Amino acid sequence: MSKKINKSIGVTVLSFLITFSVWAEGKKTLDYTVYDSWKSIDRGYVISNDGDYISYVISPQEGDSYLYIYNRTTGALDSISRGKTPRFSFSNSFLAFKVVPQADTVRALKLDKAKKDKFPKDSLFIQSFSSNKITKVANLKSWSVPRDGGDWLAYMLEKEIEKQEEAKDTAQVQTETAEVTEEISTTEEGQQKEEKEEKKDKKDKKKSFKSKGKPLVFFRPSTGDSLYIEKVSHYDLADDGSGAYIVQSVGDTTEVSKVLRFNPVSFTVDTIFKQIGKINKISSDYKASQCAFLFTDDTTKVKVDRLYHFKNKMKEPIMVMDTLHASLPAEWSVLSKGSLNFSRDGSKLYFGAGKRPQEEPKDTLTADEKVHVDIWNWQDKEIQPMQKKNVKRDKDPAYKCVYHIKSGKIVPLESSKYRSVRVPDKGNLNIGFSAVDTPYKRAQSWSAKWSNDYYKVDLITGKKELLQKDVSGRTALSESGKWVVFYQAADSAYFSINVATGNKTNISKGAGVMWVNELHDTPSDAGAYGIVEFTSDGKSIVVYDRYDIWQLDLSGKKSPVCLTNGEGRKNNTRFRYIKLDSEEDYIDLNTEWLLKAFNDVNKQSGYYKLKKGILQKAIEGDYNIYNPVKAKNADVYVWRKSTFKQYPELLLSDDSFKGEKTISNTNPQQKDYRWGDIQLVEWVASDGLTHQGLLVTPENMDKDKKYPMISYFYERLSDRLHSYYRPAPSRSTVNWSFYASNGYVLFIPDIYYRDGDPGLCAYEAVVSGCLAMADRFDFIDREHMGIQGQSWGGYQVAHLVTRTNLFKAAMAGAPVSNMTSAYGGIRWGSGMSRMFQYEHTQSRIGGTLWEKTNKYIENSPVFFAPQVETPLLIMHNDNDGAVPWYQGIEYFMALRRLDKPAWMLVYNNEEHNLTRRANEKDLSRRMMQFFDHYLKDEPVPVWMHNGIPAVKKGDDLGYDLVE
Repeated sequence: MSKKINKSIGVTVLSFLITFSVWAEGKKTLDYTVYDSWKSIDRGYVISNDGDYISYVISPQEGDSYLYIYNRTTGALDSISRGKTPRFSFSNSFLAFKVVPQADTVRALKLDKAKKDKFPKDSLFIQSFSSNKITKVANLKSWSVPRDGGDWLAYMLEKEIEKQEEAKDTAQVQTETAEVTEEISTTEEGQQKEEKEEKKDKKDKKKSFKSKGKPLVFFRPSTGDSLYIEKVSHYDLADDGSGAYIVQSVGDTTEVSKVLRFNPVSFTVDTIFKQIGKINKISSDYKASQCAFLFTDDTTKVKVDRLYHFKNKMKEPIMVMDTLHASLPAEWSVLSKGSLNFSRDGSKLYFGAGKRPQEEPKDTLTADEKVHVDIWNWQDKEIQPMQKKNVKRDKDPAYKCVYHIKSGKIVPLESSKYRSVRVPDKGNLNIGFSAVDTPYKRAQSWSAKWSNDYYKVDLITGKKELLQKDVSGRTALSESGKWVVFYQAADSAYFSINVATGNKTNISKGAGVMWVNELHDTPSDAGAYGIVEFTSDGKSIVVYDRYDIWQLDLSGKKSPVCLTNGEGRKNNTRFRYIKLDSEEDYIDLNTEWLLKAFNDVNKQSGYYKLKKGILQKAIEGDYNIYNPVKAKNADVYVWRKSTFKQYPELLLSDDSFKGEKTISNTNPQQKDYRWGDIQLVEWVASDGLTHQGLLVTPENMDKDKKYPMISYFYERLSDRLHSYYRPAPSRSTVNWSFYASNGYVLFIPDIYYRDGDPGLCAYEAVVSGCLAMADRFDFIDREHMGIQGQSWGGYQVAHLVTRTNLFKAAMAGAPVSNMTSAYGGIRWGSGMSRMFQYEHTQSRIGGTLWEKTNKYIENSPVFFAPQVETPLLIMHNDNDGAVPWYQGIEYFMALRRLDKPAWMLVYNNEEHNLTRRANEKDLSRRMMQFFDHYLKDEPVPVWMHNGIPAVKKGDDLGYDLVE
């Protein structure tokens, strides 16, 4: 913590500290030193298919994570330090996960500026449930487990190791994880010795071939069967676990490539291809019954791949495509940068082809003789910054082609116009679909309308047939290939297209509801609430309105049916379908559905069940509920729920969601710290509408005392009533729990917008809300109120301080300050023009700069800088890809010129929101010091009082306080 340069404390500050200590007696205040003690459950927690085991990872914000394995039968919970990315086998026989190096070890190497190849490598741990043994593999490069079958896995090593050890039981795991670093170090020494020998050999054999392949091991944990293969460059596992294909790169003076087929039954491989040359890519089909690979035997500098295909019972692979093929343009060849995959049924092979690689002409110009210029042409479909962002994508692209295995026919599917072709039913169909946005690309800069023309693609002939022009909403393609469904904003309706006939039908008429966002408040077409899925009978599709779930007849002959019987709209409750099986292609009307429910008014959430029109509540309450994960073959669910004060732990139950068992304990230390409370509030704002918002108050506060209040806002956030905010350094905004623990009240108002008046609308909502809260709650100190926002919220803050002196301090992150200059600017992160944002989306002006000049000026804070009386802290970083840095500079320079109290934090080479943790900690500290000074009358820090000269940058952070 900072020390005070002047030890004296003013009467006001001392009085507040005495009050605070009484209020908070018995618990500690959250501060900057406790961030890392707050942990979180990583995404990707998994449950075995039989539901017997659950594995999850709990990670601190900095430091070493722990992987946990929970046995549902016995209730036993094992933990492994530094474990990550758990994966169960399909057969439920084992769990595999990687163990990463110790954080302290990595940090020490970074301080020593060690080379990347000196860093310790990951390890692989494999726990067999039948033997309760853990196999440990050091020096890991990669690993893979078959997705839909098998009781084995494959892993690749960075370097050959002499010995792999097995732990006798899970009790030895902790000891063995500590040994990993030592084992790796030994391997590193051997590696250095090998490198010296290799350098010596190079002097004698300059033309010798050195394989870049790595050792690959197949391993069955339940039996201990293993197969070691050296010098492997590529491998691909069949999804159903019935085999794998491997590329070996061997040879002495010349590279020889071999393709091996792995048999998991016998744990053996056989060679199906061997030839001088290089293989760049290999792919197995779903059942390991065939493979495809790209091979070249060219000895020239520029190498052109050939496409090979192998199928079981073939004597050897056949070459499908040489450097030329009659079905493709003369200048095309197969490209390794493209896709290479089979259809699920194995009838088709998809590959990428495009302009044949050619040797670059010899450079005859020196660096100072070359011209470096970007030419902006008004007719370009994409402006130059966007083109430069997409150079890698657009330079010599690989276009999708299909090889029909039975007939031997090759058909090009994509081209410069038809850049994306999708084939439903996991690539099995002979019909594909392409979305073409070329006619609308140029106007996207200002229209905010991302439209496409949809084409049917015949995979036999390659012929393209227009289905529908100018579709801007979501489009759904049935897995049968018979139907296309899309939402048309101009008609406020869903339409179906019969792919065979081309007939288009309005299938949503007569429902009597809006299919689009009823709260939409930007000058653009509202988006639809969304499509769920086609039904399994192939006759209908399921969609959402604001609250309910509907069935639409694809033929349009039957009227829409509300499957939730209007209960959602009747009770202000949003019902949404939960997809429990990621492989699900259709939705079955005859089975029981699990729905997630959320009430718009009281913010309760829960699970409901729906079967044949009968809606039944499972659980619902004052919490935020997460989508559950279900065991594939058992009635076992892992799910989570949170409140503002309760971290969303992992819960285990059956499909009743009753009597759940908590199986994680992420932040037990929270009980020792002051937290906060939260409530939903309403008030009638200056716009005459009733607004909702959230009020966060310190835990166990003294309501007879006065507390400073900060209002934070971004569009509408009241739905976050039951969200948990762990104490963490800020990327750009105030942390709700952290500020409440430190004696602040937080007010988070919803803002409703009208076209052309974004600044005024924020004023009407925020100012009226703050005054309403101060009138309603005596504990709010109306003389010590502040505001804070980031990005769009930052703009709102920058604008508000030109309209009112209500706030004693304000912090704006990445604010737009001048809409007239920002309108013609670039979003450098994407290369897009900013025009669309002001005309049609979040900035909500609703017209061009020349059509609505006055509105652009009225909503630009920089023009009203003389009216600012509120001390303002700005953060605007010099690599901001969303809001140009110059926007912060314009405002700061105006306030500086007017002698207004203003500061600007510029984090070097940082993004719109901070990405480096050191910077996040710094911002958090400075922002609280800023608010503490103005809202708690605490001493000013050096960086605010004197600034930090450039010559002291990095040496003096200026946190010390000055009286």
